[in-house]
Amino acid sequence: MKPLSDIIGLRIISINQGKQISKVKDVIINPDNGSIAFFIIDQPSDYLGARIISYKDIVGLGDFALIIPDSKIIQDVAHNPVAIELIKKDIKVIGSYILTTKGCLIGQVTEIMIDEETGRIVACMVSDSQGKQEKVSCDTVITYGKEIILLEQNSDNTDSEPQLKSFNKAKIRLDVDKKSEIDEKEILKRKIAQLGVQDTQTSESEPKPLVFPEGFNVFEQKQLQFLLGKTLDKDVMLDNGCFLKAGEKITAELLSEIKTRNTLMQITAHVVK
Repeated sequence: MKPLSDIIGLRIISINQGKQISKVKDVIINPDNGSIAFFIIDQPSDYLGARIISYKDIVGLGDFALIIPDSKIIQDVAHNPVAIELIKKDIKVIGSYILTTKGCLIGQVTEIMIDEETGRIVACMVSDSQGKQEKVSCDTVITYGKEIILLEQNSDNTDSEPQLKSFNKAKIRLDVDKKSEIDEKEILKRKIAQLGVQDTQTSESEPKPLVFPEGFNVFEQKQLQFLLGKTLDKDVMLDNGCFLKAGEKITAELLSEIKTRNTLMQITAHVVK
């Protein structure tokens, strides 16, 4: 069992090449089976050059390195529809709140423990409102959501050290008013309300989405968003025959004239850093 923090940054060694080819930058989690589906080994800001390794393709995951048979197993994210769909779901687990089916708030996930053989999330390190850390088994997780992890409550949810019922019996304090004790249902209501407010504030502050050309994948769409407001160091001809001048600020209207991947790549190559 290995914490995710020990996996991020691991060297990636290819058996066939006999050398280190990269490092683990991040992981992509599959919420349907609660496991790591892919390792991200390159994560550029424009998303277009991101590359991944499927968990099922690795030879081993140890303390020193992640071992792969050959560098040929490395894939481009843009060419893997499964990875694209999982990235859209954006399930991180760390930072989510664990709730039980009886409405009890367990705490916030600070770390996840991974089975090296399968990539499955076997346990979460959870912090309550007082900062106390406990390990909670993921054997009875019903749903891994973007904000909330739902846990089937029974007597076998936790490791031998902390028992889930000890969480449920304990009074949880929130840093509001005079930090008075409130029951867990009220905590749940407040947490969900806070999440709703945060979502509303985020959606109001985000700019309206661009109209993307038909056929552009999610990473090419991210690249278009990245270009907004940037300038070029060279004139580039758009797909309508007009030129995007060097030094001219790229607007949403100009981006709407990018219809092909070739034009997108040309513009990206001449963006002023």
